[in-house]
Amino acid sequence: AVVQRRVREHYYITNNLRTAMGGSEGGINLKYLSLVVLTFQNATLILSIRYTRTLPGEMYMATTAVVLAELGKMLACFAVIFKEKGSFSGLVEHVHYYTVIQWKDAVKISVPAILYVIQNNLQYVAISNLEAAVFQVTYQLKIMTTAIFSVFLLRK
Repeated sequence: AVVQRRVREHYYITNNLRTAMGGSEGGINLKYLSLVVLTFQNATLILSIRYTRTLPGEMYMATTAVVLAELGKMLACFAVIFKEKGSFSGLVEHVHYYTVIQWKDAVKISVPAILYVIQNNLQYVAISNLEAAVFQVTYQLKIMTTAIFSVFLLRK
């Protein structure tokens, strides 16, 4: 019964996401809005980090900034799950299921998550030592290298 409910929830969420990101119900505007917002966020994030890292005086610890950013994302995810489930107990049940019951998947996901945290810490080091434009160009190269590795290694 629990598995069937999870399958129905996954189907419901997938269909809602598909509709919101360009499906038949006019979600195409959300797709372009998301693109504009994420582009603006990415550009301003780099510039603001660069500005704060080059101010005179004592610098803040990059690890603290990374941890606080990740906590903010986690709270946002909890808010979305809470809205989807409709109750705090639904949120707790959802988190328990995907972290304790499905612990093998959580472990698999933790490897890229740890690498992501390391990457974000190194990003602060790079921003502190490079010009903003140079950093932005080299940072965007990760998209191209990901595409190249996807073609060669995954044959896609």
